Amino acid sequence: MYESNPFIVADAPAADRAAFYRRTYAHVAGAFAAFGALLFFFFASGIAETVMMGLGSMLKSMGGFAWLIVMLAFWGGTYAAQSLAANRASRGAQYAGLGLYVVLEALIFIPLIWMVSLKTQGNPDQILLPACGVTAALVVGLSVAVFFTGVDFSFLRVAIVIGSICALGAVIVFSLMGINPGTWFALAMIVLMATVILYQTWMIKDSCETDQHVFAAFILFSAFVTLLWYVISFFLGRRED
Repeated sequence: MYESNPFIVADAPAADRAAFYRRTYAHVAGAFAAFGALLFFFFASGIAETVMMGLGSMLKSMGGFAWLIVMLAFWGGTYAAQSLAANRASRGAQYAGLGLYVVLEALIFIPLIWMVSLKTQGNPDQILLPACGVTAALVVGLSVAVFFTGVDFSFLRVAIVIGSICALGAVIVFSLMGINPGTWFALAMIVLMATVILYQTWMIKDSCETDQHVFAAFILFSAFVTLLWYVISFFLGRRED
């Protein structure tokens, strides 16, 4: 049910604010559960192998452009999912957007998890478990910094825009030239994503209304899962060094 008179979260009564956070983080947890279940299904069913075979064929025929095309398709799907999740007129569209994004993330993670499995001789938990633990600790610490310090993190917007442009340029160059970004790039992206999480968590508190918990969950899940990608990449790079 939509609220008849929603408040900006920061200005809402304490009970409404608490209910918003409960709903938001419950949806984030649900998104991660679905994300993990989809990845398990993709690998158990053989879909992941099919995806990797298709990606391998693209890389042979198109070189570095193949991964760039995959990323462009992912970014296009992400834009569509975010547009649905931000739809104030339809709760169903909001859930469709969040669900679509969970599927996209599970698909884009297939090559990374595949590589982790190869480098650990079929024991991906050697990397995935510590990476998930570090990601969870970072998320909790950053969220606490927003909720309990009262700091206005809007000043981070400029740094995020500049960092994102630089990161996008680097990803395009790495894709076209077939360069492995390495652990230093992963570490830089972890710092950038930590900054994004601080800003977006603050933005949700000060910009979202109390009936926008699905969209807020989309924003947080997007940042958290991207952080997880780069933490896993960092651990994988350290394994290779």
